[in-house]
Amino acid sequence: MKNLFLLFTILLGLNSCNSWLDVQPYDRVAEDVVFESVKGFENALNGIYIELNTNSLYGQYLSCEMIEIMAQRYSVNKSNAFNYDLMLHKYTEQGCKARFASIWKDAYSLIANINLLLKNCESHRNVLTDEYYNLLKGECYALRAFLHFDIFRLFGPVYDLDVMTVNLPYYKEFSLDKRPSCKPDEFMNCVIEDLHRADSLLQDDPVLQEGTDMVHDNAFVSYRKYRLNKYGVQLLLARAELYRGNKEAALVAARKVIDAQEQWFPWVTREAVSSGRSDPDRVFYPEILWGLQNFKLSNLHISLFGGENLSPLVMLAPLGGQIDKIFENNRDDYRYEAYFRNRQIINGASYNMFEKFKATQDTIAGTIIPLLRMSEAFYIAAECEPNASDGLVWLNQVLTHRGVRNVTNERYLASTLEKEYIREFWGEGQLFFYYKRLKYPSIHRADDATYNVMKQMTLSDYQLLIPEEESKYN
Repeated sequence: MKNLFLLFTILLGLNSCNSWLDVQPYDRVAEDVVFESVKGFENALNGIYIELNTNSLYGQYLSCEMIEIMAQRYSVNKSNAFNYDLMLHKYTEQGCKARFASIWKDAYSLIANINLLLKNCESHRNVLTDEYYNLLKGECYALRAFLHFDIFRLFGPVYDLDVMTVNLPYYKEFSLDKRPSCKPDEFMNCVIEDLHRADSLLQDDPVLQEGTDMVHDNAFVSYRKYRLNKYGVQLLLARAELYRGNKEAALVAARKVIDAQEQWFPWVTREAVSSGRSDPDRVFYPEILWGLQNFKLSNLHISLFGGENLSPLVMLAPLGGQIDKIFENNRDDYRYEAYFRNRQIINGASYNMFEKFKATQDTIAGTIIPLLRMSEAFYIAAECEPNASDGLVWLNQVLTHRGVRNVTNERYLASTLEKEYIREFWGEGQLFFYYKRLKYPSIHRADDATYNVMKQMTLSDYQLLIPEEESKYN
């Protein structure tokens, strides 16, 4: 992979972990200096989390913008050529190809840095206590699996053992050499293997005894909500197993997460999300298992979804008629209250402003990009239960805490799950993958206010183009 592996050098003593990624050519001496102290390891791992926030990854493209446009979340104006091409899945256009290349490059570069950190956990084992060794390695294996899995969901084929042809590289160790690509089923086996390693190493994760918001004198083990912790690993395992069709294993993993809900992840309340508050919790903070701390969320909201100076030609917003249909005119739905209460007429068309990431008054909930949340564990359990009646039990627990009427007829389990994926994960990048996993032949077009016009989907519409300079290795 051309220019893929970039070694980081951490300057010891820096107060800001934002300075961690000072990219330089490979230097063994510098590497030894970096990892001669616990602080060096802390800075390295902190830096990986920070870089997940880049625009090409979860700071924009893979959370609230590009991946959501592809899922038909927002009605895009034709004059916004880059986004309009994405909405129509015209992936051969140069703007699309450039975005895909940046995702590929930055994701694999981070994986290289993760593998370098793992290598030094062994070569500098004497620096680390057992607690640090297990936490560092556990999070690294989990992050490696997380990034590889999303690379697969983006660039890999629709998962079907009978028709899959595209192969992708899975990097298990740090190397400056290109790794041969592996078959899709082998790739997913590697994802699952890394997650099981992480799960085992995190068996003493402080989150199990203290939850995700505990504060210690040692900041590195505080606020586990901002780390890929034990519960996050278990939910990611459930997500990955379901993606490859292993519902039995997915259900086991999902139920482990659900078992922690009452103690550590209480349901958000209607009062907390009320638009009448000065500090509404629009991201449902207590329910988040893992998210990225991002102090630029307000700027992101202004540049994409709102702001006095934002041109309607570039604004991302769903049509009002679609929101009415999606929420079935239920204004009591917590998601409607939190995300879409503000409706405006722009150039004669009705839009609901997407306000999930709109700034609130100095709240911690206003600085997090959710990546894994509790409701997904309930949805996975609902889908994977052998008996639909048991599935409804899990599904209705979420509906009850979203202001939505419970479902009593088993025939509506699948259709209600679809509605929930549409309502629940706005701005979190999961709907496109839901459609891809289930091979939806058509999805609702974002630029039709009636919510009746469908866009036909081909298998290629679900698969991003691998950068041209990389495709020769597949």
